[in-house]
Amino acid sequence: MHCKHCGEELNRDENDGFCCLGCNTAHSIINALNLGKYYEYCQTIYFKMPMKVHKVINELNYIDYINKTPQGYRISLIVEGIHCGSCVWLIENTLRQQRDVLSVQLNLSTKRLVIEWRNQDERYINDLVNITEKLGYKLIPFTPDASIAENQRNEHELLKCLIIAGFGSVSIMMITFGIWVANNNQEMTPYLRDMLHWVATLITVPAIFYAGRPFFRSALAALKARHSNMDVPISIATILAVAISMQELLRSSHYIYLDAAISLVFFLLIGRYLDLKVRNKARQAAQNLVLSQAQSITLFNDGALKLTGIKNAEAGDIAFVAAGGKIPVDGIVISGESEVDSSLITGETLPVRVREGGFVNAGTINLLNPLKIKITRLGENTTLSEIIRLMENAEQGKARFVQLADRIASYYTPVVISLSLLTLIGWLLMGARTADAVLYAISVLIITCPCALGLAVPIVQVIATSRLLSQGILVKSADALERLAQCQSFIFDKTGTLTEGMPKFVKSSDFPQDQLEAIASLAGQSRHPLCEAITRAYTGKLISVKVSEKKGFGVEASIAGVNCKLGNQVFCNVKNTIDDGFSEAWFKADGKKAVRLKFSDTVKADARQLMTWLKEKGFNTGIISGDRSKAVAIVAEQIGLPVYHAESMPQDKYEFIETLQKQGVKTVMIGDGLNDAAALKLAHVSMSPASALDIAQTSADIVFQGKKLWPVREAFEVAVSSVKLVKQNFAISIAYNLVTIPFAMFGFATPVMAAIIMSASSIMVVLNAMRLMLPKPAKVG
Repeated sequence: MHCKHCGEELNRDENDGFCCLGCNTAHSIINALNLGKYYEYCQTIYFKMPMKVHKVINELNYIDYINKTPQGYRISLIVEGIHCGSCVWLIENTLRQQRDVLSVQLNLSTKRLVIEWRNQDERYINDLVNITEKLGYKLIPFTPDASIAENQRNEHELLKCLIIAGFGSVSIMMITFGIWVANNNQEMTPYLRDMLHWVATLITVPAIFYAGRPFFRSALAALKARHSNMDVPISIATILAVAISMQELLRSSHYIYLDAAISLVFFLLIGRYLDLKVRNKARQAAQNLVLSQAQSITLFNDGALKLTGIKNAEAGDIAFVAAGGKIPVDGIVISGESEVDSSLITGETLPVRVREGGFVNAGTINLLNPLKIKITRLGENTTLSEIIRLMENAEQGKARFVQLADRIASYYTPVVISLSLLTLIGWLLMGARTADAVLYAISVLIITCPCALGLAVPIVQVIATSRLLSQGILVKSADALERLAQCQSFIFDKTGTLTEGMPKFVKSSDFPQDQLEAIASLAGQSRHPLCEAITRAYTGKLISVKVSEKKGFGVEASIAGVNCKLGNQVFCNVKNTIDDGFSEAWFKADGKKAVRLKFSDTVKADARQLMTWLKEKGFNTGIISGDRSKAVAIVAEQIGLPVYHAESMPQDKYEFIETLQKQGVKTVMIGDGLNDAAALKLAHVSMSPASALDIAQTSADIVFQGKKLWPVREAFEVAVSSVKLVKQNFAISIAYNLVTIPFAMFGFATPVMAAIIMSASSIMVVLNAMRLMLPKPAKVG
């Protein structure tokens, strides 16, 4: 007989068909609310039984986390214990039936629950928490970092500036284009031209000063700190272009220069907005990682379970973790046997079996059975906290990169201003009229406008990243390609990076084919990753069987009167096994020898081809993985890499990259898991497949789509080409200034000519960068 709620096998017919009072209470609530379909959804859609309900004394304070709304109250919570869509359905429908509840939203991916209610005291949240806990779920107050909201506000402000600058650019281009055409054909009266110039000014000047605030603030802050960055010459050029345009407007000149000013602001804002958006996403992912640290813990004390804040726990206490729950501490298992999803720490996708005496880490998930854990480390001392600290240290190191454009700007700005003043003073000393001397000085400022210099790097970045994006390669860091072109070493994670990250059933030559049908039939009744691998590999007919599952061990059924088991070696009574690098399961039919089922992780199709290319180019390559040594050795041999490091924890990967950095070896790290995140942050350049965890993707400089590794080669080749083009653009900008500045200083360039020449330099830079879009020449031979 089994429990009516969780399906646990009962040893005696007591408690009216329930294993405990908790399951009895949950079953009664579900049926009283007419939500009995929950059990049907669990079994027929998600193939899982509800979790066993444990009675817990809740000592958390929820009232401090409530927000007041015009309609009533609102709270955000993290739900522990949900494992499929049926849990979401049950919680949402249960809470929606409670009085005065306005809305309930639960996200299965983030496990974040938002509840709004009205016309009740804020203490009503305790009633809602109580009924949810009776269903078997824990509700933990969600405490987002205020800095995330501030970053989002900054992003929103920058987006508004970008929209205003875009509107101003389009508007003035429409007007000035008409003026230019009419002036050339002598078809416009001075009155109409002045009127259109005034319209353009009324639209553009407010747009420039509103949209240009990010540059103006940055330039002012730099000047107050007595240094310069690229925002200083950009701000000076923009403001002077406006001032000169106003002067030309009042003089009824044929041309004004507001289009150059607003266009410069608009294009630079595009790059700045995209950069900020990527940074905010990275901060959000890092914040989610911090929030994955336990804020609460269930302590086992004198036979009772007590839910309390993690700050109230100490090393030596006993923590209780229900099946499906997140392990909140590092510790040693003292009671229970289960499987743990440790992918957050080790990066390996297959569950790890733990039993009494085994060690578990904070942040991992208990999959099958309840565990009692003696706490050894908690809070800031856990392995998960160490990973977060390593990431923060690596991020601080990356912030020390000084952008090339800012280094040039520190010299560029004072030189330009000095040359303009020298021109003004020189012409005045030579007896020129003050108006003419000012006009020549302004021409110098216009002709030396840092448009070409400002575009030298961004335009190549835009074209290079666009080219890569069209091939499914997302470049997230502004200087990633520049750094990638400098690298001499490529280090790869194994699972999910060099391999598919999905177990594959391997049939040996002596495999008993006559038992495969029975094996696949049992495997089809389980959601274990190894059973799913068998199901994917089998294409024949299945036998209809009714299995019983022993959580953490395997499944069992009677086939044609023969008792058959599929599971681990203990379940199938296998005494000896070997470690040859393969994952394993066992099948045992009564009266027959146990059959070992082997599983391997499939190497990506072009992994060996990429390694061959890297060797031909002279790069150092290697693997560093958290997997077993023999499993890593198999993959290393398949792809032709003699150097590999196995059984590496996140700290090991971080220190390995750190050692290479100290030796002056600029390294590319390619990985996909949280255990790679700190190393990804620290590496000179980092890459991650799109299938990686969010935190790995946000730690990486480059993210690529698909199941192949060719994007690593493509990104490197584009990086090398883009660096060459950037250097050429700087050369063009420098040559332009060396030629045109004397031209302007000696009075040969009017402001109009200076504006045309300045635009021509920008066009040259853009056209040179567009060479990156040309197709590669076909290989001969």
